[in-house]
Amino acid sequence: MRKTLLLLLAVAVPAALCYDPLFHDNLTEVLPSTGTDGDVAIGYFSTGGAWRTDSTGESTYYDLESGVSSLRLLATGRYGLTSSHTVSALLPAYFLLSSPGDSTGGGIPNVWVSLDGWMERDPQVLLRGAIRIPFKGALESGSYREGEQNLALDGSVTVEAPISRAYGGASLRGTGGIRYSFWSWGAVPSNSLDLPDSADVRPATEVRLQGLLAFQANPELELRGGLEFATRGDSDVRTNEGTTELENTGRRTLDLRAGFSLSRSDMPLSFDLYYRLDGENVGKEWGLMVSGIGLGLGDLFGGTPSGGRS
Repeated sequence: MRKTLLLLLAVAVPAALCYDPLFHDNLTEVLPSTGTDGDVAIGYFSTGGAWRTDSTGESTYYDLESGVSSLRLLATGRYGLTSSHTVSALLPAYFLLSSPGDSTGGGIPNVWVSLDGWMERDPQVLLRGAIRIPFKGALESGSYREGEQNLALDGSVTVEAPISRAYGGASLRGTGGIRYSFWSWGAVPSNSLDLPDSADVRPATEVRLQGLLAFQANPELELRGGLEFATRGDSDVRTNEGTTELENTGRRTLDLRAGFSLSRSDMPLSFDLYYRLDGENVGKEWGLMVSGIGLGLGDLFGGTPSGGRS
């Protein structure tokens, strides 16, 4: 049983985080031309079980005999390229706090670079194109890994539409995106004895949706809540014998998300709680992310942060 649970840990838990770094803070407005913005979010996440799809295609939930917890960081820097376009760089990092057995891990798995631009201003519609540049383990250590080692392209659209103006107003925020991953050498996510441990692997195209209801309780306080959904099919593996689709390696997540933001001039604060409601080939994870705690890019890299969150 212990070996089975460790296998579930290795395959299911890192496969899909409870939050996606690129979708954590979707822009609804761009920065002014030459404007800058920088922030660091810090979060705690814990996993107590996992959904695993067996050879028959049935997804079963398993409790891990010992939980997995990690500390996650997300450093974000933005620059107003024009009055209608903002370029962003997002650098996720993690540190494993606890896990079954002797697993250890930490580091920076990749970086996201994105470009947001107006499509419509009334209602507010933004288009985003992004590229994920993986470091392929060069900045990670230990036996535990988060993120994927595939170069990926992501395209999405974000819409914000007011639905009420009472008590400061409420609005709907929705984001839909498609992510395409390229071939990359890595561990084969399959238990088949006919396949090597490592080969060229390409995850299937992923669809990600986010819908939030935001309410402005007062000029400084915003409350929000909603759902995030992601799904993709089975991965492909390429060996000397050809290309094979790895059955029962697709994944699906449904997460509840709730939070608030305080738009204070001295120190704007944002808090987001994530809780996984359902999934396939992923861990049952919950966690929280906090930003605006006075830690900026200048604290990490020695510069002086400027600007603020849009």
